[in-house]
Amino acid sequence: MASSPTDVIESKLVFFSEDGSGEYGLEELLGSSAEVLGKGTFGTSYKVPKYAVVVKRLKIIGCLSEMEFIEKVKELRSQFLHQNLLPLKAFCYHPNERFLLYDYMHMGSLAFVLHGNGGANKTPLTWEVRCSIAYRVASAIQYLHSQHIFHGNVRSSNVFLTSSFDAYLSEYALAQLFSDTKPIPNLVIGYCAPEVTNAHQVSQKSDVYSFGVLLFELLTGKAPTNALNVKEKGTDLPNWVRSMFQEKPLIDVFDNVLHGYYNTSGIGEQMVQLLQLALCCTFQYPNRRPSMAAVTNQIRETCSFET
Repeated sequence: MASSPTDVIESKLVFFSEDGSGEYGLEELLGSSAEVLGKGTFGTSYKVPKYAVVVKRLKIIGCLSEMEFIEKVKELRSQFLHQNLLPLKAFCYHPNERFLLYDYMHMGSLAFVLHGNGGANKTPLTWEVRCSIAYRVASAIQYLHSQHIFHGNVRSSNVFLTSSFDAYLSEYALAQLFSDTKPIPNLVIGYCAPEVTNAHQVSQKSDVYSFGVLLFELLTGKAPTNALNVKEKGTDLPNWVRSMFQEKPLIDVFDNVLHGYYNTSGIGEQMVQLLQLALCCTFQYPNRRPSMAAVTNQIRETCSFET
């Protein structure tokens, strides 16, 4: 994982609680058994099977100095404690390395659950579970917006699920660990609002658009354009759904797994209302999109599930 792990073994992981403190060997966290989960804007994520944790190895270029980094990590940990934001477990600073440590969510990402590995190994999700995921992710984004920041890269690969399908949003506020030369987010075309032509143009309203695409993803079971690291190009979901309204019966918009729910008392209406909400979130003009607070309230009022 690290080019020379022996360089950092004298550094220590700083835990935010006593749970697990002292149980993790840095040499093992940096070892060859670590499995690469993905490479993102701010660094590479690794799963360490022995401890069921994820190590986020941050890019060095543009990262804050030691004192600034430590202060900012502690500030972020205290500021972002929402129940649906993936909590930071520990961190490590070394002149040549920066690590963040998170618990591993056993179902993996929402992208993998919905789409599997190139279309295989998908996990069928009930209507209730999809409603719950949508609500929890919306609630997490709403919380970020209430703190006067935006996520900037909302997508299903940044949503992680426990074995009971509790959803946690990741990759939030990491830009604050970098200076003005911070990495530019790798935006996925399929989630980008039309006004966003580069990563510096993301905003709370573009977060709303991206969430609308994610909601389409939950409803249709289709992957957005360029969302998967496989040969499939994905679908321009906002345009596809709008075209389907003109060409096909409404039920054909939804994931095949959901067809059995469509004629169930009350649920078909819920499905249509969430589809309409996703359409509103993906309006072309930002000022026509609802706030995330309104989106969260609408999902809670529409769906019959425990929050």
